[in-house]
Amino acid sequence: MIRDSQPQKKLSKDSSSPRMTLDRIAFDEIHPAFLDTLDEVSVPTVTGIKKAAYLFFALVFFVLGVLGVALPVLPTTPFLLLTSFFLIRTSPRLNRALLRSPILGQVLKDWQQDGGIRMNVKIQAISIVVIIITATLILSPLSMPLKTTLVVLACIGILVVIRLPSLS
Repeated sequence: MIRDSQPQKKLSKDSSSPRMTLDRIAFDEIHPAFLDTLDEVSVPTVTGIKKAAYLFFALVFFVLGVLGVALPVLPTTPFLLLTSFFLIRTSPRLNRALLRSPILGQVLKDWQQDGGIRMNVKIQAISIVVIIITATLILSPLSMPLKTTLVVLACIGILVVIRLPSLS
């Protein structure tokens, strides 16, 4: 994620700087050009059992990210970032498809490129949390301790969303 930093130097093959490792490219050194023209050589792909494990983790984190869109207690962006991390090492084609997704891709690109979330996305997320929690409190036969726990978790989620860096 590029946050409050100067433009990064280009990665050279003979660079011996410990800061510029290939493992950091997926999160810390992503440039807009990198997202659209992914060079499969710039990030090493994994093979064998490691590839199967990475694909499994990508699937699990993708499902959690999609669930996070609707469930107020699950964050979406961190799970999508982890999905991208694992996909970029196993299937750059699937990672490009994730980044081009009309629903999930833009949030992921905004976070990777600019280190923040658009204000309208924050408003939508908070609105969904409030609507779902209100409906749950009114319509469900949950006990008072469970309802209180739900409200506390929702408030924590809303505070996290509010504190995320905003994009103009």
